[in-house]
Amino acid sequence: MTDQQAPPVVVDSHIHWWDPANQWMLMATQQQADELGMGEIGPMKRPYLPADYRADSDAFRIEKVVWVMATMSEAGHLAEVRWVRRAAAGEKLLGAAIGSVDPRLPARERGAVLAEQAGWELLRGVRVIGELDYGSSVADEYMRMLAGHGLVYDHMGHHQTMAAAARLAERHPDVPWILEHCGWPQWPDDPEYVAAWREGIRALASVPTVHCKLSGLAMATHSFSARAQRPFIEHCLEQFGPARCMFGSNFPVDRLYGNFGDLLAMFLELIAGLPEPERDQVLRSNAERVYRL
Repeated sequence: MTDQQAPPVVVDSHIHWWDPANQWMLMATQQQADELGMGEIGPMKRPYLPADYRADSDAFRIEKVVWVMATMSEAGHLAEVRWVRRAAAGEKLLGAAIGSVDPRLPARERGAVLAEQAGWELLRGVRVIGELDYGSSVADEYMRMLAGHGLVYDHMGHHQTMAAAARLAERHPDVPWILEHCGWPQWPDDPEYVAAWREGIRALASVPTVHCKLSGLAMATHSFSARAQRPFIEHCLEQFGPARCMFGSNFPVDRLYGNFGDLLAMFLELIAGLPEPERDQVLRSNAERVYRL
């Protein structure tokens, strides 16, 4: 962006606030990060609160954010929602929240955990930390549970299971899906891997109720390089279309690889060829619509 260009209005569809001092807030271990190809995550394991996000993003026109649960502990799901409600009380940036319900819980417990989270007026959906067994009866029950509360499913999935996930999404058209982080690609330098990932994206994008967060790619590329991220963002835009894609910073995770200005500048470069109304869809209005901001 030049000095003459006002930064665009943005809804950040994927951020985290956390404080690892909380005993229930189990985060990824370095071994897990290595398996995902993320690199050193030590600097991430410190508090990141609304004031920290504002410090990172205040130079830009962030209209709203969507907070997403991060604890990997089943016992921490309710605790993290309770914590963020206190930590973000009065935070005007917060437009929506994504909680979590462990599908391994008995059905009655799943319902109770979701009901408490859904008591927060900002709750708009859940993610599963890991993946559902998309062909199971539990997965269908899980979708019906979300539909009963009018919630979305934030899909934390990889390309190997996208075809099965697409069939589940087709069976439940009343539950909007949002694929996180372009399907979490992990080995962007492996042509065979990228080809399989592209097929997985095609399968999921064929379902009209599924959307895609253009986010989290620095976990794989370890940079905000437009050259490295372009193949993934362009393929998702091609398959889902600008009307079903949205920007997410994944801060503070992607903060490991650069600052907010670096990330946004790279992203604006990659969508510069879209007509202005489509850029606005990707940067703001799609997230507003899907998350009911």
